[in-house]
Amino acid sequence: MEFEYKLETKERLDKWLAIQLPDMTRSHIKKIILAGLVKVNDQDTTVHHWLKNGDKVFYNSDKTIKKSEGDTIEPLIIDQTEEYLILEKPHGLLIHPTDQGETNTLADWVVSKFPKLSKIGDDPARPGIVHRLDKEVSGLVVVAMTQDSFDNLKKQFQDRTIKKEYIALVHGKLINDKGEINTPIERDKKTGLMKVQTAKTGGKIALTLYEVMKKFINYTLVKVVIKTGRMHQIRAHFYSIGHSIIGDKLYKTKDIRKKKKVLTTRIFLHADYLKFKNLAGEFREYRSALPQELEKILDNIK
Repeated sequence: MEFEYKLETKERLDKWLAIQLPDMTRSHIKKIILAGLVKVNDQDTTVHHWLKNGDKVFYNSDKTIKKSEGDTIEPLIIDQTEEYLILEKPHGLLIHPTDQGETNTLADWVVSKFPKLSKIGDDPARPGIVHRLDKEVSGLVVVAMTQDSFDNLKKQFQDRTIKKEYIALVHGKLINDKGEINTPIERDKKTGLMKVQTAKTGGKIALTLYEVMKKFINYTLVKVVIKTGRMHQIRAHFYSIGHSIIGDKLYKTKDIRKKKKVLTTRIFLHADYLKFKNLAGEFREYRSALPQELEKILDNIK
């Protein structure tokens, strides 16, 4: 099956193929690209390849790959170098086992695909993993492929020089188009959840910046940048100012708990941008589009 890209503006391969192959989900399109069933100008390609006018796209429809039935959740490889992997973690996938001993985590997947990574890092339970996303949150994760890369990335996270951005949809209308939430947070010993310290005593320093992307009647879409990486930081911070994130089952204000209408069964929080330096000191940056189920929510609200 062959297509020709005839637009003057550039478009990302996976997004454009989703239009050409409407019977396929975006996730399955990514899988056929990663499986080598799609070529651009007779060359192997990547999910985030940008098409230009005149490009010839070939899809080998004679070969198939098994569609996921949802029983096994796996990340997608966005980029792979000798130093690191860039993964797109789907919501519902735990980064690493907790004290409950879970299996089918991102850490399990990493070791199954790249056995040598079992010796990378400073914790066998977190092979090559230098940061985390909540199980319910989707988006970009970087995994070190070598110990030097692990040490390099870990230091950048510790020094807070890595840039991470998120997209979130929150309840209500934020008054200011830009703002910051600069309040310490700590774990509540009774509930186990993170709570904000209104008086700046106790807890760990936590700083969250946000910028409004779009305002709806009852919701606000925001770009979020965190300067610290505390557990549940974004969720706890927006809860503390009365704007819980859509779909968050843990941090919900009283008025939200009373509502019967549910927009989504998952949290509307996606890690869409990551920027860091490789071992050569060169900046590398990656973006991840909103998952299809979150895009649909935006299409269906006013």
